[in-house]
Amino acid sequence: MIRKSLFQKLGGFDAKYEPAYYEDADLSFKVRKAGYKVFYQPLSEIIHYEGMTGGTDLSTGTKKHQDINRLTFADTWAAELVAKPVTGNFAFFNQAPPGQKNILVIDHHLPMPGKDAGSLRMFHILNILHRLGHRVTFIPDNLADIPPHADELQKRGIEVIYHPYIKKVRDYLVSHGSDFDAVILSRCDFARKHIKDVRLHAPQSRVIFDTVDLHFLRTDREAQITNDSQTRENAREKEKLEYDLIDQADETWVVSGVEQKLLLKARPSKSIEVVPTIVDVPGSNTPFSLRRDFLFIGGFQHTPNIDAVLFFLEKIYPLVRERLSDAKFYIIGDKAPPEVVALATDNVIVTGLQPDVWPFFESVKLSVAPLRYGAGIKGKINLSMGFGVPVVATSLAVEGMALIDHEDILVADEPEDFARALIELYESEELWNRLSENGIKKTKAHYSVSAVRKRLSRFFSDKHTKPPQGRKLKMLTAKITSTQSKP
Repeated sequence: MIRKSLFQKLGGFDAKYEPAYYEDADLSFKVRKAGYKVFYQPLSEIIHYEGMTGGTDLSTGTKKHQDINRLTFADTWAAELVAKPVTGNFAFFNQAPPGQKNILVIDHHLPMPGKDAGSLRMFHILNILHRLGHRVTFIPDNLADIPPHADELQKRGIEVIYHPYIKKVRDYLVSHGSDFDAVILSRCDFARKHIKDVRLHAPQSRVIFDTVDLHFLRTDREAQITNDSQTRENAREKEKLEYDLIDQADETWVVSGVEQKLLLKARPSKSIEVVPTIVDVPGSNTPFSLRRDFLFIGGFQHTPNIDAVLFFLEKIYPLVRERLSDAKFYIIGDKAPPEVVALATDNVIVTGLQPDVWPFFESVKLSVAPLRYGAGIKGKINLSMGFGVPVVATSLAVEGMALIDHEDILVADEPEDFARALIELYESEELWNRLSENGIKKTKAHYSVSAVRKRLSRFFSDKHTKPPQGRKLKMLTAKITSTQSKP
């Protein structure tokens, strides 16, 4: 695509390339010489019947002009071409811009922002790092290209590596590990899987363990609720795993100040940083008077969400229904289990996954977060507040968010108190407006893209990302040992 006026100004396709070949490349070079940028869209597709027009024999017919015009093109643009890498040399693609970093990120699968808060956070982190000028490469541990999620990263300038281009993450680290200044390993199970290979094949990299949330804390709280011995044992195993990873990593990311304090108390010498959940903040366009109903949002592969919905429907909703009999309760989330689906009624609507949640947040009065266990910052609360939709939540759900009851949010733990708070918010325009306005302000200040961008900019500054002195010594020792061991 090119403006007709520019096409005509540059003389269109140069007649010296008649009848065919290289006139389009020549035009692109002329466009760039005139001060414009030329973009290539790799997601566009053309079905090309090779040789249908010009044949395939380079010695005859139209096809012979492919070689002739290649030489003409090379002679015309010799000064520009000599400054470019030779054919087949892709090393320049692996170089970050001056002053920026090469960053590798490994997570369990491609981020799917519409499905869960962890995916939304990772999607934003990748985009923020790219917009900060860093060269960002993402590898899903399962190596699966799940359309359209790889495309959504690639068209924003983020490199995505997946099968069949590699068969193992280790293979990629062997061949490319030396290219990276930093490696982010997300979630404890997958960080454990790859951290040794990262240390071995990318020893110069700063290794960051991104917890997403503290799995051991979440599992321990589940054990307290269920009183299940196996869950309690799982929590102890997760705790050992996560602390081992913290010890091995140069830096650890958590999503809340509460988790940061917990880890610093146990590991005061380690670098523990907060990278919270991240949401867009569109605000509210629908006034209180035009709103009705309420919702819960969260993926059901995350067990705290199953428990929260069942707790709400069994203990809280009957108390709400007595007063708000016409209000509908929407349950939005992927893979709702049978025990949740079985509780659906005319007024309790299990919607499943909704790729676009905007219509719901523009029409409901409030959302609920009746979580009884979990860890980290709750994306469902950030998301709702970003839309200007006030939230009724348990004290555990708002942990680490510095939200003030009756100013930013309503907090209640017992079923009667929760129901009472929900009804109060549903019926009070003054309270609704206050919480809506304050929620938007708080979300912008702490959980918006711009707020987290400032943190990530600092984390990847030269001062912050220098390897600790101990690492430098270990790397030097390893290098000397390796050199001495050679015959």
